[in-house]
Amino acid sequence: MDNNISTSHSQRVDYIDALKGFLILSVVMCHVAGFCIGIQDDTPSFLPILFEFRNPPFFFISGYFAYKIGSNWNAHILIEAIKKKSIAIAWPTFVFLLALLHVHPSHNGHSFLHDDITDLWFHWFTLSLFVFFCFYYIAVYCLRFIKYEIVKSVIFLTIGIASYLLFSVQSVYLRLPIASSTKDVLGMTYWGFFLFFILGVLTKKHAHLWHSLLENKYCIAVCILLFFLFNLYSQPLQEKHFNLFRLTTYLTGIVLVISFFKNYTPQGLLKRISVFTGRRTLDIYLIHYFFLPLGLYDCLSLFRETPMPIIEFFVTLSISLVIIALSLLTSYIIRLSPLTALLILGDNRIQNKKT
Repeated sequence: MDNNISTSHSQRVDYIDALKGFLILSVVMCHVAGFCIGIQDDTPSFLPILFEFRNPPFFFISGYFAYKIGSNWNAHILIEAIKKKSIAIAWPTFVFLLALLHVHPSHNGHSFLHDDITDLWFHWFTLSLFVFFCFYYIAVYCLRFIKYEIVKSVIFLTIGIASYLLFSVQSVYLRLPIASSTKDVLGMTYWGFFLFFILGVLTKKHAHLWHSLLENKYCIAVCILLFFLFNLYSQPLQEKHFNLFRLTTYLTGIVLVISFFKNYTPQGLLKRISVFTGRRTLDIYLIHYFFLPLGLYDCLSLFRETPMPIIEFFVTLSISLVIIALSLLTSYIIRLSPLTALLILGDNRIQNKKT
């Protein structure tokens, strides 16, 4: 959700930004369904499918744009890169987390805050994204003396796979010789998503193979079949082969959603709205929690007691669109002043002007 991802107006960037607009909409919809309606994993809903499209593509896109061809890394560049991400991602995350902890009360005992160490990782996505950028920058710096790019690619892929096995496979994660409190403080339960960040890096590094995949109708057909078959039989597959289910739906979901927006980029007004929204995903992610109507939890209990997925989907969509509009308005007001944009959202336009 890095606001600095999209800096040009090329068609490629437009469809990426439009895709990010769709992804942030799916994030808000999942939060409305979960926090405001109370939809759980065992409730018939479109929520589980949205979850498969939600986070991995964001990490993938971030990794894709993190790779810079021909960059000569040294200690100074490493420090500057981490510093920029600290200002752009980590700083606004902590600002909004502190604000949320201070002003957001529970509603009749219902809240998404817990008043314990887990609240530190409430904005887990942006914090994880910052950690992944740091991991990647440090890895690039450490591997800068390796001349063969294919060797670097293999090492990066190995790191990504290892991170998924260690932190996303519960049977392995629970056996790690690390105290649970330490895992919570470091947010290690989310580190498995680093695999998708690395896959984005490798995709940019070997772009010709990636574009060949997106243009291959047989590969797309296989991804479609796998995605729908795995979701059709999601319950037995998750019970017996949970890790296989997640990894397969995540990977095929990435391919399908990117392929769709690449070939069917929104046009006209819808394109302008989706592209603008996609360029403010970090703002929306941090701000939208303040507009989640937790008071609807009791009013919409019908969807928990008598599930109606289609009606619930459109109710969730309508509420989410209003929340995104309010979040964009708030973002616009904050950005009216370059100083507040820097202090609250980490927008470093002031620093850029000085340099």
